[in-house]
Amino acid sequence: MNAVIDTILNHRTYRDFEPNVVIPNNELDAILACAQQAPSWMNGQHYSIIHIDDVQLREKIVTLQPRNPQIGTCSVFLVFVADLYRAKLASEACDGSFAAVGTPDTVLTMTVDASLAAQNALTVAESLGYGVCPVGGLRLIAPELVDLLDLPPYTFPLFGLCIGKPNVDMRVKPRLPKSAIVHKNRYQTQTLAQQLAQYEQTMLDFNEPREKLPFRQKISNYYQQSFAPKNTALLRRQGFLTTFEDE
Repeated sequence: MNAVIDTILNHRTYRDFEPNVVIPNNELDAILACAQQAPSWMNGQHYSIIHIDDVQLREKIVTLQPRNPQIGTCSVFLVFVADLYRAKLASEACDGSFAAVGTPDTVLTMTVDASLAAQNALTVAESLGYGVCPVGGLRLIAPELVDLLDLPPYTFPLFGLCIGKPNVDMRVKPRLPKSAIVHKNRYQTQTLAQQLAQYEQTMLDFNEPREKLPFRQKISNYYQQSFAPKNTALLRRQGFLTTFEDE
């Protein structure tokens, strides 16, 4: 099988890493260079990557995110930041109005750009033999991270990426069947409920210790409440959603 395909199809998330493993600079540089080579809207590259190697800073983040202790033990921890600050500087240089920054579309643009870059970094890290753990929970402490990381206006911390040498093995987690994800020409709803029920049984049979609830119940519980109510206010404070708010 093609090596890239093999790497992607064997993706697993690791949360337990060997301590004191140092990723060589040339490999880290390759991971970051490939992240930067990801496609981006207008080649605007609407993201920044913060490599956090300050032990005390990592400990502060773990204190805020105690369910993600791997932030403190992995070899490399990267924070992917949605970033329109550089676009602001470009606008100022050209006497632009920068009016579009207040619309929801800009948030989508930044998030997509950052996600594509992170996926490149993740895939390359795995191809080099490392384990990875995306940390989406960082957005739950976004207001604190803005202060801890000295983030300027028009930026927003989206998620993190832990990279290191795993000290436990993990199985490849089953995904939903292709027919539940890939639609032809139009979105097909007829069999989705049945497919979700079947997938729930697949996950129960998989019996991952971290999964405390059946799949549908876990999703249902999550979407009953907002876990980051402060983020809307933070987005506005950082310069986003201002036009949306006025409307």
